[in-house]
Amino acid sequence: MIKRRTAKRLTKRALDPADIVPVIADGSITGPAADGRMVPLVIIDTTIRPELDELVRLHRHLPPGDVTYRWGQAERDEDLISLSLSFVRPIAVRAALMFSIEQEGIIVDNALNSRAIYLQPGRPGDRLKHDPHRPKILIEVADDDFRERWEDIVVRRLAKVIRRRSRIPREGARWLAGQWLARSREITGFRLPT
Repeated sequence: MIKRRTAKRLTKRALDPADIVPVIADGSITGPAADGRMVPLVIIDTTIRPELDELVRLHRHLPPGDVTYRWGQAERDEDLISLSLSFVRPIAVRAALMFSIEQEGIIVDNALNSRAIYLQPGRPGDRLKHDPHRPKILIEVADDDFRERWEDIVVRRLAKVIRRRSRIPREGARWLAGQWLARSREITGFRLPT
């Protein structure tokens, strides 16, 4: 069973490295729980964070809880985007997910556009296809001020990657980055009728 969590934005605070939870796999889910939208799913390594396993387990038996969130860009690495989560109930726990724009930008873009993300505990090697019914929670991450900045951040970063790999002019690289963003939104914008 998937429980929906209501979310509020976090106030700005420094990211605690102890909160970072590795993302070990990703995928997408669509269906009635997300109003037909395609929502990204991330499987996180909870090997040393059993409290996150417990959080998801409790959601199978209790009403939806509350979570606050904040998107941000790493100060020292322009390729990293963070999603800081602070769960309030049923238990208080914090987690931060880090995404490389170059490798996982589509996850961030899809989460921002669908205004949600699924969180599933796991271990290294786990994949959604291995156990699609494993417990997970749906976290609503409504639009915030980061959404307004995201498009410029992703196009600028991807243009740098394209220029580094292909040595094409800046304007051509920005155009290709914009095309990548448009194509990925065509794929992730899929919606099932509800």
